[in-house]
This record gives sequence, structure tokens and C-alpha cells, in this order.
Amino acid sequence: MNDTETISWIFLAITFASQKEPTDFNGISMIADGINHAVPSQKEMQTSIKWLLNNKLIAKTGKKYSLTDSGFEMVNKSKLNETETLNMWKNLEQLIQTI
Repeated sequence: MNDTETISWIFLAITFASQKEPTDFNGISMIADGINHAVPSQKEMQTSIKWLLNNKLIAKTGKKYSLTDSGFEMVNKSKLNETETLNMWKNLEQLIQTI
């Protein structure tokens, strides 16, 4: 996977994992595994989360993560006319490439 694919994968996992409340690394990892049938490596998690934080798409509170308003906007754009998770992931990847 390239960096953009990985970042969008982790971003989508954070989106799903933090729907009700902020989520931690374990919650992100479990959802990411469900999306891609692979457990993200520590490096993939750290690199993606750092990128998402730096671009203000997610926020960190203590050891937990949630989407920012900008993150919600991007996710909503990725959902436009999509109901399948893999299509949302691909749309997020394309949106992330524009940043």
C-alpha cells in the first residue's frame, strides 16, 4: 500500500471507531482490520495518525482520537452516493491526495 492508501485506511477506521466516542489505538486497529482484513503495523498507525493530526482531520484527547469538523466534512464528501466501505475508502484516498 502507498502512503495515501494507508492514511485513508486509518482515517476511515478512526471515523467508524469514534462514531459514539473518541477511540484509542486498539479500537482503530480492530476497525482497520475489519475494513482491510489486515492489522495495521505500529508504523502505519503512527505515520497516519501524525499526518491526520497535522492536517487537522482528527483531534487527540489524552490517548483517544476523534474527527474534527474538517474531518467530518471530508468523510461526508467521501460518502456522497456511496454505501460501500471500500468505495468510501477510495474516495477518501482521492480527497487526501488533494491536500
